[in-house]
Amino acid sequence: MMKLETLLDRVPTAMRQSVRRNGRRLLLEASLVARKRETDRPPPDFVIVGAQRCGTTSLFRALAKHPAMMSNVLDAKGVHYFDTDFDRGLPWYLSHFPSRSDREEHAAKVGQPPVVGEASPYYLFHPAGAERMGRTIPDTRLVVLLRNPIKRAISHHLHMVWEGHEKVEDIDKALDLEATRLSGIEEQLLADPSMVSRDHQHYSYMARGHYAEQLERLFGHFDRDKVLVMATETLTGDSQASMEKIQRFLGFEPHAATDLGKRNASARFEPRPETLERLSAEFAESNKRLAELVDIEIPWL
Repeated sequence: MMKLETLLDRVPTAMRQSVRRNGRRLLLEASLVARKRETDRPPPDFVIVGAQRCGTTSLFRALAKHPAMMSNVLDAKGVHYFDTDFDRGLPWYLSHFPSRSDREEHAAKVGQPPVVGEASPYYLFHPAGAERMGRTIPDTRLVVLLRNPIKRAISHHLHMVWEGHEKVEDIDKALDLEATRLSGIEEQLLADPSMVSRDHQHYSYMARGHYAEQLERLFGHFDRDKVLVMATETLTGDSQASMEKIQRFLGFEPHAATDLGKRNASARFEPRPETLERLSAEFAESNKRLAELVDIEIPWL
């Protein structure tokens, strides 16, 4: 019988990604069955909540190299409980994380308190994400990475095309469709906790770049001292100092092993000048609000 990997080599990249993702999902669900019955599983110490295409995967993988960091079930990066799986219930969410006894064992092994976290970049953008987190994990620390929204939108579209979610390969045509695709969906997501919108999750190229309104929503449910906001450009431009700041905020003692590498990087793409002008105008007002809202350097302003 032909091996799975040999078969996968014969299908397009995006399809291979989907097969592997679905296979991992099945393994994950099987692992969670028994864990859901265990009641002594504390919530995560931190969550990287967004934004998508802003370096959240690279940051999480870097933090995972720290000796104090404990992995989630099957080394899962993102749980997506507060966006697409909220109807599964809190025991399902907590079953992804180590038990209290496992944490105590890890602490004795490494000689420092363990740290547990996840990274689900849709939490920031989902209209109910902030409220759900504030109600469920109010003491958890949150990290928000923000990237130049023009570059983020372009990277988002490229990634959706590459993954096979987006059939409209011309970015301007995709931007033209965005308002229609997203019309009325936020209201539906708020009204029905079990609803999942593929359009809202995948086609929100410009909407996700309006950071100010998303942060305002987040600050409505979390004290600001529980939220660290950083520009992706700052993180990558001075990674050592930035990683030290993030680790201290999360309760880590900074460790040299947590070097920042690139993951999920998109191919380089040079958009048309009129596309850049369109996106610049789109984000002008939102960028002004962002500058008034956060006390950090915003490199793209």
